[in-house]
Amino acid sequence: MSKSDPEVIYDLAPDRRSAVPAVGMGLLLALTDGTVLAAMGWLLSTGDAGAVISADPDLAQRALLTGLMLVPLIKSVFGIYALGRFDYGERTRRTFQAAVLCTAVLLVPFVVMEGFRSFFGLSLAVALGGFALTFLVDLLLVHGVLALTGQWGKPVVIVGAGPQGAALAEKLQRLPWLGMRPVCFVDDDESLWHSRVANLPVIGPPDSLCTFPAYAGQAQAAVVTDLGRNGTDLTGLIRRLPFRQVYCVLGEGSVASLDASYHNLYGSPTLRVSLRPPTTYLRIRRAMDIVLAGSLLVAFAPLMIAIALLIKLDSRGPVLFRQQRWAGGKRTFDVLKFRTMHVDAEEQLQRLLERDEEARREYEIYHKLRYDPRITPFGRFLRKTSMDELPQLWNILTGEMSLIGPRAYMPRELPEVGKSADVIGTVRPGLTGYWQVSGRHRTSFQERVTMDVFYVRNCGLLFDFYILWKTVFVVLRGEGS
Repeated sequence: MSKSDPEVIYDLAPDRRSAVPAVGMGLLLALTDGTVLAAMGWLLSTGDAGAVISADPDLAQRALLTGLMLVPLIKSVFGIYALGRFDYGERTRRTFQAAVLCTAVLLVPFVVMEGFRSFFGLSLAVALGGFALTFLVDLLLVHGVLALTGQWGKPVVIVGAGPQGAALAEKLQRLPWLGMRPVCFVDDDESLWHSRVANLPVIGPPDSLCTFPAYAGQAQAAVVTDLGRNGTDLTGLIRRLPFRQVYCVLGEGSVASLDASYHNLYGSPTLRVSLRPPTTYLRIRRAMDIVLAGSLLVAFAPLMIAIALLIKLDSRGPVLFRQQRWAGGKRTFDVLKFRTMHVDAEEQLQRLLERDEEARREYEIYHKLRYDPRITPFGRFLRKTSMDELPQLWNILTGEMSLIGPRAYMPRELPEVGKSADVIGTVRPGLTGYWQVSGRHRTSFQERVTMDVFYVRNCGLLFDFYILWKTVFVVLRGEGS
């Protein structure tokens, strides 16, 4: 047996291909939308929904038909049905943009054409309802059913078993909703053959996918990582891969933006990326912070008073805990929290780390302890429900924090944050953020840093609303720190 012979390295078990091929995903979504919109139209027409707005039944029927037809038409214009199954984030963004365009298209004649306001008003209401309903059905029915039946994740081969490839494989295994299911690695580095990376076999060089078609049959696409690790000729590598779809992952910390757009400069592929958040977006977000933080402080005032009394009854010490956090550059501020630990927490931590090697290793990786003896009984409840962070609404109101943003790091953590601090420090730290709704305590410290960099380089109103939406479910499920 030769080490250069990939056939003898691993005999992969047959991997069931998805029952829904990539080209069929758009057709499935289109048929689902058509069925949902037809059912919606039937219910509205039989329920005489248009009679409330218009006394003319014929006008109401035409407005209903117009609103329903606009939904698949505009979604097709935005290419939503042409996206693959693991372009979920892009599909969400385009659906939002399609709904905004539809609103603009119908709102202009609604304002200008006074005699037809009932027609355009009803059409707009039906169209926006259609966008919302089809998106929810696509998410819950198509995505949900395929995920439950094991048909959602498309099997892929990862090209490059280096650090980036390993990190990507672990991410795809941890987040199956992304729609990619890695089955194996290929790599030109012969020293990696006969090994497993991220619990997946490295079957040989990329050429083995062509030499032994059974390997290529395990997957439907390839994901190329670690582009610069071995100075690989990307064009030549892609041509060697026997797949119709090849995805190239750019380096961590380089270009990674949901707002990037592709341009073809006469055969030279380029990406246009906005590296800094727009000023208008930052102003809108600050206005949202003031309104929401002020409203929530008033609404939760009775609850916060009750929490303060229970903290006093639970253990000795102050109600509030202040801790210095980094705010970018050389600036710091005192973050406010309800006290959840005993007053001698730092001394307890040092004693624990000195005598418990496993706890010390866990703390070095996560900067947290899953079972932390420093936490008081009531404090454990506050952390579980995330209510210990309610005082930070005051930090938001005073402008020291934002409702959504990267984690508020402690100054002593900055050496581990490294060069990423230059990116993270450009925006205010947040009460909630991308890492808090993407695994939280299950993510390592460096994964949190990577997520924070990703958020800063991709932040926008739609991304913020997504994080707020997921935060609600995280809190309701009791997935606090």
